[in-house]
Amino acid sequence: MAYVQTSGTHSTNSSSWTQIPGLSLVIPEGVGTTAIIILNVPWPYAGGDNYPGGSFGIEVNGKLSPVIAGFTYNVVNGNARVPTTLVVGIPLGNQPQTITAVWQNVRGSNVTIDTPASLTSIMD
Repeated sequence: MAYVQTSGTHSTNSSSWTQIPGLSLVIPEGVGTTAIIILNVPWPYAGGDNYPGGSFGIEVNGKLSPVIAGFTYNVVNGNARVPTTLVVGIPLGNQPQTITAVWQNVRGSNVTIDTPASLTSIMD
């Protein structure tokens, strides 16, 4: 198992996928098994005036997994906290792989994390 956690406040207003500071780890080689990767963002929120929200993903060696998570508000100026967790299975390969948590805004909003978020890998 490997685990990393953020500290402090982080935010993004990027519409492109960007790394969440501090949330990157390396999983070992190991053909024939799968690592379970868990991105837990317990108290994110987004600000904006067009149904704001945030999207969260996992990159493997710089390539975005097709499995993503996110939230948007159902009101124009939402501002509630929305716990978000993403779980992805990543097959281990012939070489170690870098796992990175990424995020982006929804509709021009500003997404903020001000409580610890974590990235965990669990392997057989």
